[in-house]
Amino acid sequence: MKKKEDSFLSLTDVEDYSEELQITWIPEGEEQPGDKEILIDLPSSTIDRICKSKFGHTNWARMGAITPEELQRNPADIDYIEGIVYFKNSINV
Repeated sequence: MKKKEDSFLSLTDVEDYSEELQITWIPEGEEQPGDKEILIDLPSSTIDRICKSKFGHTNWARMGAITPEELQRNPADIDYIEGIVYFKNSINV
C-alpha cells in the first residue's frame, strides 16, 4: 500500500481491493434468524441542539429512562423512531 504523508488514504492508494468490506442490504421482512440489528443512539449533543431549537431548553430523556407516570405529569413530544422524549417544559413535575 502506498502512503502519502500529507493526505488521507484513498482507493487509488490501495493496491489490493480484496480486503474491502462487503455490505449486503437485506430488505425489511426478509431477515434470517441469525441476523442482528445494530441500534445507534444519537449523541446527547445532537439531541440537546434539537431540543433547544424546538422548545428553547435541553430537557429531554431517552425512552428507557422514564416511567409512564413521568409522561403523564409532564407534556412531551415523543420521537418514537429515535426513542427520545422532548419535554415541553424546562422543568419536570
